[in-house]
Amino acid sequence: MTMKRLATITLLLGLASLASADVVLPKVIASHMVLQRGVAAPVWGWAAQGEAVTVEFAGQSKTATPDATGKWMVKLDPLTASAESRVMTIQGNNEIQLQDVLVGEVWLASGQSNMEWTFNAIADEEKAYAVTQKDNRLVRAFHVNQHITAGIPLDDTAGSWKDCAQMVGGSLNSVSAVGFFFAVELQQKLGVPVAFLDANWGGQRIEPFIPDEGNQALGFNYRKQAVNADPKAIAAQLKVIAVSVDQAIQAAEQGRKTPFLTGDRVYGSAGNGIYNAMIAPLTPYAIKGAIWYQGESNRGANDYFKKLQALSAGWSQVFNVQDIPFYQVQIAPFDYNRGNNPADSKLCDTIWAAQYQGADEIPGMGIVAIHDTNIDIKNIHPVHKRPVAERLAAQALRNQYGKDVVATGPRFAAAKRDGANVIVSFQDVDLGLSTTDGNAPSWFELSADGKVFVSAQAVIDGNSVKVSAATVPAPVSVRMGWADIAIPNLSDKNGWPVFAFPAQPVL
Repeated sequence: MTMKRLATITLLLGLASLASADVVLPKVIASHMVLQRGVAAPVWGWAAQGEAVTVEFAGQSKTATPDATGKWMVKLDPLTASAESRVMTIQGNNEIQLQDVLVGEVWLASGQSNMEWTFNAIADEEKAYAVTQKDNRLVRAFHVNQHITAGIPLDDTAGSWKDCAQMVGGSLNSVSAVGFFFAVELQQKLGVPVAFLDANWGGQRIEPFIPDEGNQALGFNYRKQAVNADPKAIAAQLKVIAVSVDQAIQAAEQGRKTPFLTGDRVYGSAGNGIYNAMIAPLTPYAIKGAIWYQGESNRGANDYFKKLQALSAGWSQVFNVQDIPFYQVQIAPFDYNRGNNPADSKLCDTIWAAQYQGADEIPGMGIVAIHDTNIDIKNIHPVHKRPVAERLAAQALRNQYGKDVVATGPRFAAAKRDGANVIVSFQDVDLGLSTTDGNAPSWFELSADGKVFVSAQAVIDGNSVKVSAATVPAPVSVRMGWADIAIPNLSDKNGWPVFAFPAQPVL
């Protein structure tokens, strides 16, 4: 049976124990955690009804009693950043001491495989850099270490807190490389502890990550299977599973291989099952914002912008962060057609366009381009993750922490005709335009009718680019890099690439 199913059984059996009298904590509230500074940070768990639970940390003492479901929660007064290794004591019928608790910045890192990608498959120099951080005790992660789905939000998930020694000191098949490099960059620039909540699943669409609250905000209908949420009914199902597993264990010890029941459907299924099982249990852990690397699996879907709206609205609500800072990676160029249609723009027209619109229109959202990071269009998993993470960190450093850093590449501003030429100007130009390879700007195209485009010659002219094509003496539109395999070479002299842009009218 798969490790995923075994982990699911373990999780379900663990949840069944919450009815005991002792104080029980979710896995995200544990030793070695990092609490978000500057906000009322929640700490929660479960206990017997009527049992007062007291949380003591950093000179504070907060007490709560469980609700009708047995859940209790306190909110610590806003804390200042601290690298001091302190103890949190939680006292109810029993006493729990959480060791080595820090205070700093916490971000959620989520998405599909390019966010999930660990250090094993990245560039060697980046892998070596990661290992240099093995003794950095101020960077940590809560790693949701199993792929789990559920039809309703679970109370807990599978995972644990990890320090750098566990992330890069031994096996490098550990956590998100992008999440790790993002946290390291923030920690070095801010000088405070930084953690990321690592919850990803390769090959998945955006829909499974959206909370109910986000779907409801946008009016989306999504698949939900009715679940008998009665605790006694659930416990009865789990007992049957436990007996089945126990029998299989006994058989295995005697050399026989027998099937056993799993808990895959105890909590039903839903279109947002990943959120329910891998992210909902982390809420309402206090975080600053989120980084998001996903979109490949939604290529061709025309509703990606609205799905980004739903994801942002949902995460803002469940994590209690208004207009949650949400930084997304523009999906890298890739030859989805294996060379059969080099002009295909399905990724551009659906995902890139939606990502740009999200960065423009959704409060708190931003985007970074990565097509200049030695992309191989035949590999959907680019091996360079550190520059991706550092660009995401730059957006956070500028927008959330007030640092004077460059946090975006130039974007299209306007196109004007100058005889047979088109002068394309850009916004957010910092040090001036250049190209990554020293050649003329590539992937510029002109059109005489706004439909059929031809390759054009381009020359940098100050902070603009002069574009022309002998076969288009009267151009009406211009575009750059608008193909799924396009890797345009235009950049700012500070090293940030110019964003690709779709057909734009010539004025």
